[in-house]
Amino acid sequence: METHGNSAGRRPSQAVAPAFRFSLLGPVRAWRDGAELRLGRPQQREVLAILLGAARRTVSLPLIAEGVWDEADRPSKPDHSVRTHMYRLRGALGHSAETPLLVTVGDGYALRVPAGAVDTWAFEQAEAEAGRLRAAGGTAEQARDVLTSALELWSAEPLAGLHGPHARAERDRLGAVRQSLLEARLELDAEIGDRPDLHAEAGDLVIEYPASQRLRGVQMLALYQAGRQAEALSVYEDTRRFLEDLLAHLPPSERRPCAALRELHQRILRAEPMTGSGGPAHPALTADGVPGAHRLPPGIDDFTGRGEVVGTLTGMLTHPGTRAIVVSAVNGVPGVGKTALAVHAARQVAERFPDGHLYADLRGADREPLAAQTILVSFLRILGVADGGIPADADERLALYRSLMAERRFLVLLDNAASDDQVQPLVPGSGRSAVLVTSRARLTELAGAQHLRLDVMRPGEALELLGRIVGERRCAAEPEAAADIVTACSRLPLAIRVIASRLAAEPGTALSGMVRRLGDEHRRLSELSTGELAVEATFELSYSKLSPEQGRAFRLLSAVEAPDLGLHCAAALLGRDPQTTEDLLESLVDLNLVESRRMGRYHFHDLVRVFARARNTRDGSPAATSRAFARLLDFCLATARAADAASHSVDPTERRLIDVPVTAAGLRFGSAQEATDWMHEEIPVQRALIDRACTDESLPLAQAADLVDKLNNVLPGTAHQTSVIAQAGHVAEVAAARGDRTSEALARYVCGNALWHTNAYAEAESELRRSIALCDDADDADDAGDARLRGWAHLTLCAGARVRGRTDEAVEHGEAAVRLFRSSRAGTAEGTALGELAFNYARQERLTEARTAAERGAQLVGREPSVSKAIGLYYLARVLRLCDDVGEALHRAQEALELFRSLNVPAFEAATGVLIADLHVQAGRHRLAADVAETFLPVARKTSPILEASLLRALARSLVHLGQRARARTCLETALGVFEQRQAQADADQTRTLLADLR
Repeated sequence: METHGNSAGRRPSQAVAPAFRFSLLGPVRAWRDGAELRLGRPQQREVLAILLGAARRTVSLPLIAEGVWDEADRPSKPDHSVRTHMYRLRGALGHSAETPLLVTVGDGYALRVPAGAVDTWAFEQAEAEAGRLRAAGGTAEQARDVLTSALELWSAEPLAGLHGPHARAERDRLGAVRQSLLEARLELDAEIGDRPDLHAEAGDLVIEYPASQRLRGVQMLALYQAGRQAEALSVYEDTRRFLEDLLAHLPPSERRPCAALRELHQRILRAEPMTGSGGPAHPALTADGVPGAHRLPPGIDDFTGRGEVVGTLTGMLTHPGTRAIVVSAVNGVPGVGKTALAVHAARQVAERFPDGHLYADLRGADREPLAAQTILVSFLRILGVADGGIPADADERLALYRSLMAERRFLVLLDNAASDDQVQPLVPGSGRSAVLVTSRARLTELAGAQHLRLDVMRPGEALELLGRIVGERRCAAEPEAAADIVTACSRLPLAIRVIASRLAAEPGTALSGMVRRLGDEHRRLSELSTGELAVEATFELSYSKLSPEQGRAFRLLSAVEAPDLGLHCAAALLGRDPQTTEDLLESLVDLNLVESRRMGRYHFHDLVRVFARARNTRDGSPAATSRAFARLLDFCLATARAADAASHSVDPTERRLIDVPVTAAGLRFGSAQEATDWMHEEIPVQRALIDRACTDESLPLAQAADLVDKLNNVLPGTAHQTSVIAQAGHVAEVAAARGDRTSEALARYVCGNALWHTNAYAEAESELRRSIALCDDADDADDAGDARLRGWAHLTLCAGARVRGRTDEAVEHGEAAVRLFRSSRAGTAEGTALGELAFNYARQERLTEARTAAERGAQLVGREPSVSKAIGLYYLARVLRLCDDVGEALHRAQEALELFRSLNVPAFEAATGVLIADLHVQAGRHRLAADVAETFLPVARKTSPILEASLLRALARSLVHLGQRARARTCLETALGVFEQRQAQADADQTRTLLADLR
């Protein structure tokens, strides 16, 4: 009997009861003060589970016996057995007379367990707790966290290893609780919209709980949100048929899907927008924003004046409902300070936009302003989208951008816009983000935009700016001269800064002397308008004081058609070492003639660039400019070759397809990621060089062709391949006009290879055959580089013929590629060719030859982690599958997949996903096959229609065996359309056969 009479006399340490914790969601386990207890034999654990399930209530001895034993298995004296188990449990739990845990109450027993000590209690209350949280104003994310935490308690089958009546019933009951928790959590996932893979998990759970209409509803909604409307409708059709079969004993009116599912079906048929509260999101974005998406340029330390305008602008930016603000100059005056004002205001309100800040210079004053689609690619990369995940289609690219920004609070700063059409695609669809645009023109067609016209500085502000740079004492000593200077500068901030920087560099020059010099410049440039006059006059004064080295750097740097230039590229252009180049450019930064927003990168204000190019035409020489571009092209090609070798882990010589020398050492890279990062950073420079080589005959066109090849090799993704196709085609046309067969052959190969990767097989074949013909006609057709070029052209033709079902032709091209690579001692390339050839051997039923070739290919591609090794493993896995060695094929495919993921090769990642899904289908693991197909579909959708169709086909094959025939048919019909459109004959034939079997 429990007594409390002397409790006050005990020491505090004696009053502390032991802490117990119990788990029923898995094997029955118990802990006392953190140490796990030995609970004895299974029937003893069954008794404990019954008492724990009673939640502190008393359970009679007969009820305990009924819960432990079935009637046929019950011992002759069940009461005696139960009491024995109770005795042993007391010993296991640690009996305490002061704080008894297991107590006898009448003819029964009770376990006085503290609230919350048993995992099932929190598990069962979680859905109600989430509901209370929402009712009290909590967010969907907070409610989901409650459900997720509860579901994490489920470690295995409840009461695992116990088989009595109570254990069986409890497993069923807890399983139903888990199903309800899963349904509720997935519904919140759909509402929040941050799970691109939601349809995959929902589909998996539908297989586990086929009667759950809540889960089928989530699956329909998730597929619809993912752009798979036909599949969403097929899920409804499968549900309808399932219910008709399941409920065949009921009247037809009671066999229909529930009202909520029928309403969802109708909304999908009407193609209504349904995006949940958060809209479909992307894994790059979280509730805390994107760490890499805070990209505002640094502000100007000596920003002066504009107080009233800054206040107006920051108020507009933070006002609810602001969509876009356009800051334009009165009468289009350049140099009025639009960018400085916009950056200053944006940085003042940056904290009000916690999800991120994006910035782009649209280069509206250039001859060819940046296209909105180019900026979208840059923004998507900043937002975390891998290159392979950036859609090639402009509409899909825009949709992805807007879905990433949906319901987020971003500040987008678009500087130097040329037109409404350039800006409109960059405006997020969300009403929570704000866009700040600067433009010389008034953008009247930008829907919902507010306009702020910026005039020249007020006289007092202009004088203050001058004084902050040259020193207030100098201005105070010559107040009239200071006023004349700002007047001569038309009170334009840019002009004042340039003149002030010159005066700061010449502390001995009187302000009155600068006034006289400005007057001379004005007279010489009298034909110019007032604003342009002030700016050009100030530029000329600063330019005239530059040293010869500074002036040369200033002029040559402006000639490159790129938004900015890295230090090493600038050094190559100038023909100076990096340290000397950095000193030169930093001196120009100090004079406000060159800008540097990021360490090691330099760019011009657009007006300064125009001026510098004019001075290059006047003071430089075409020959000197061409020599500078030749140095830069040579350096970029040398570095791009190193990047190509690093990303594929092969000898750089083996990757060279034509014999064109370089003199520069170029940069070297420690990893494939470093190499890819550099190639990304300098894409505009490399493209500008290729274009320049097509117009400047003094530049080696062969180097330009080789540089296009390296861009194609190193940078994955359809977004890059589209530009590669265009530039390679241009190089080929120019080379043909110049009679340069070598450069034309390489350019046509690159164009054909990129076309193949975009599934344009017919166009690819045409370019590749022209490349081979040019090589065959060349005087040095036996050259090793030429052999490698022909080998890669044949290998790409082999892959194209294989896709189009022309296996015999594929074998001919594959064997030719192997011979050419072997003769030129290109071992890694030979290994890759053997892998492709082996797959085609297998299609010809030459399985022994296929396996031998694939295994030899995997050996040749090397042991170090590289793209080539991953491709070799992928080819080997494909052949092993056709040889019915499913286990080894799966092992090799998983190895390849890990490499492709680590090296960021999304196209091959998706292709390997197709292979793994097919292997699971072949092994009869249909549920696993469906999971794999769903997992890789988002990757395939962003890289290749053929791969997407192949995954849909694998998914369909698994769905047939999982009882979802309507959805399987939809997947096959979609896949067939893609295969037919892309002329993938073999795949189309196989898909037609599968469809016929369904009918």
